Amino acid sequence: MVYPQFFWRPLFTCLALLTVLASSRAPAQETAAERRSAIEGIYPLMIEALETKNFGRARNICDQAIIWEPQNPMHHYNLACIEAQAGGDRLPRAFGALELAVALGFNDSSHLQKDPDLIPLHNNPRFAEIARKVADLDVQSRTTFNRPRKADPAPAAPLNAPPSSATTATPANAPSADTPAPAPAYFREGVPVGLFFMNRYWSFTSQLEKAAWYFAPDGTVFQNIEKGFSPEACAAHPGPTGVAKMDGRKLEITWRDGQKTNGDIERESAGFNWNMGIFTTVSAFPDAAAVVGVYEGGESLAATGDRTLATRRLELRADGTFSWDGVTFTGTTARTSRLAAAGSTVTTGRWDLNGYTLTLTHSAGATCQRIAFPYGDEKNLAKPHLLFFGGMMLKRIP
Repeated sequence: MVYPQFFWRPLFTCLALLTVLASSRAPAQETAAERRSAIEGIYPLMIEALETKNFGRARNICDQAIIWEPQNPMHHYNLACIEAQAGGDRLPRAFGALELAVALGFNDSSHLQKDPDLIPLHNNPRFAEIARKVADLDVQSRTTFNRPRKADPAPAAPLNAPPSSATTATPANAPSADTPAPAPAYFREGVPVGLFFMNRYWSFTSQLEKAAWYFAPDGTVFQNIEKGFSPEACAAHPGPTGVAKMDGRKLEITWRDGQKTNGDIERESAGFNWNMGIFTTVSAFPDAAAVVGVYEGGESLAATGDRTLATRRLELRADGTFSWDGVTFTGTTARTSRLAAAGSTVTTGRWDLNGYTLTLTHSAGATCQRIAFPYGDEKNLAKPHLLFFGGMMLKRIP
């Protein structure tokens, strides 16, 4: 468990704030400062609940902190401690929360190894892998542990207006006319525009959701965008599609089936937070050579049904050929192709990168075309640590 610097706050403040949280008519926190003050008040009660093994109460308080500060790795780390101590069927949830904390910048390897709250996880190989990742992190490029997440440096093009054509850099592998690029990231009357990587942790399913969301300039939203940004690709999008608008201070999306999702939107220099999700702007690879490498990963793909069941190895070679262990293509065209786990099968063929679109063509003719971009280190797009491809986050193998 992490004991924040604000732990000294008086207990009567905590009790008052907990009463507010428990009320169904509790007013929403209006500003980040107010949310931070509330979190400082309820944290001692969360720690007390954990120490007295009142795991349900501790979990509820921690979940509220995550709602208010979804990008703060401290809250996800503490949720992992709570779930680890709860034990039993909560252990998978502990690993999910801990992995998200690492993804958000947790980098204290010594604390991770010595924290007694995480001892129930130590005998699982998954913990050893997480510990290795934390040890490998560059602490200078990550959020300082045990402090609220600091604002990211302002991007070259602020997210409050479209960048001018005179200052917009064009990647060396700029999309061709038949593979248009997404609109540049900005906000239009409060509604986001552009391509964003979204990650969101669902504690009740122990799932770390990852997806590419495209907010078109006309207000149309494409969740799990797969094939591209042309009118034809957007019209054929198989995933959820909706229309976004601002309703006061809330972003509201009306989906194709009539259902609505709304919530406060909190803008960040590198994106925004909404509906428990963290939305981050992304960039295309500078050229096709930058994606060459060997990657590993295995997790849920897009909501349209693709799925891998174990770690897979994807190799993209400089000669334009690829091999993908344990994955096969189904269907015969880029429009209908799907990916499926296939045991020891090795799929081979040729690959092509055009802007944000990576196309894999099986040697038998089936084609798989998905959105792809580097992630994890904007200063090293030429050889990124992570590759997002079709709903998967794959790690480059040195």
